[in-house]
Order: sequence, then structure tokens, then C-alpha cells
Amino acid sequence: MISHPDIYQKLIASRHAQIQQEMQQIRMLAQVRHRRTLIRFTIGSLGRLLIALGSYMQHSEQQNEASLPSS
Repeated sequence: MISHPDIYQKLIASRHAQIQQEMQQIRMLAQVRHRRTLIRFTIGSLGRLLIALGSYMQHSEQQNEASLPSS
């Protein structure tokens, strides 16, 4: 084992910094994945809204055409 306490402390500090860097990278990747999920959810919700709006407009247009008197 390492006999000099200063060298041992430097090795511990180095390993600690390495672990902190790895944890930060894991957190950053998790944030990116979360953003992608949020973007997909938002786009999906917008798509459903547009489909519902289009269906509503089509339905109301058909009702308007049916209620107009024929000449």
C-alpha cells in the first residue's frame, strides 16, 4: 500500500473528483432525455389538438352546409 499520507490523500481527492465528474455527466444525460420526452409530449399534444380542431371545423362546416336552403 502507499506509505506516504499526502500521496494517499491526493489519490483520494483525484478519485473523488472523477466520481463527481461522472455523476455530473449522468445528470446532464438525464436532463437531455427529459427534454426530449417533454418535446415529444408537447408535439404529440399539439398534434392531437390540431386533429381535434380540424374534426370540429369539418363537422361544423357540414352542419352549415346542411342548414343552408337549396336554391
